[in-house]
Amino acid sequence: MKQTKYILSLIILLSIVFSIMPVATPQIGTYTFHGAAGNEKILKVRTANNASLDDLFGSTYTTILEEFFGTGCLVVGAQKKSLVTAVNFSAKFNASTELLPVFGLPLMDIALYNTSNWNWTTGSFSSTPDTTGDLVRSFYDPTNLTTYINVFYTTYILTAYNISTHTAGAFLAQLPTSVAQYLGALVWEPGWENNDNTIIHTALAGSYIFGTTIQYLENCTEIWSYDATYGAWIGYKILDNETNTIYEFSIELTIPGIPGFEISILTGASIIAIVYIIKRKKFKN
Repeated sequence: MKQTKYILSLIILLSIVFSIMPVATPQIGTYTFHGAAGNEKILKVRTANNASLDDLFGSTYTTILEEFFGTGCLVVGAQKKSLVTAVNFSAKFNASTELLPVFGLPLMDIALYNTSNWNWTTGSFSSTPDTTGDLVRSFYDPTNLTTYINVFYTTYILTAYNISTHTAGAFLAQLPTSVAQYLGALVWEPGWENNDNTIIHTALAGSYIFGTTIQYLENCTEIWSYDATYGAWIGYKILDNETNTIYEFSIELTIPGIPGFEISILTGASIIAIVYIIKRKKFKN
């Protein structure tokens, strides 16, 4: 399906992991981004409780999670890899030239990561990546990110939404340090918050993933975790209404001795909202 392929191409932005080594690069403002060409990381599926996921999302849970994270994301032991091929710490974000343009905003400072990515596999990674040239943009100023999201959704659906991985996921794949300070400076949607280096979504039974008809059938908690030292997104998990971990993937160490990567606790919900907006705009036209 064309919609599914488009969703996956966008969601991969949230599946990208970066920044193993710090670099001595001039930074802008309060926060510091990390990473360099050649950095790579691997995510590994730790838990996938099929019965509990069925209770939470219904019988189509496999399709739902694979649209968010890619085919194979429910296979325990499956891994996916990302490789940074270039980083620009002095890039500019021009909202008026985006696929869905927003006018009236100034140029904003961002860090721009160019990556290659390998899909989930239980075998060895191919020498050739499944996708190349995947770009991830991260705002230096968290206030600019909140402002852009407000104006973007006001422009296209007349409502000034705030930050969540559903509304702003494409810009949350890599964060600067201090992560906790950056996340704490964002204005969150109701039901969303940060606790130190994590983003926490408290989802209530009957609520929907933003911009979709996908419903949470039970209460649950979703947690996206970041490495405190380098700002990289390192894991995602779902806790059911009894706080049992029913789904989780997290970083698989590939280089020993990197501080901060012992933490193993972002659902790929994110960009579905943009698909919804694109479809809505086409309908209007």
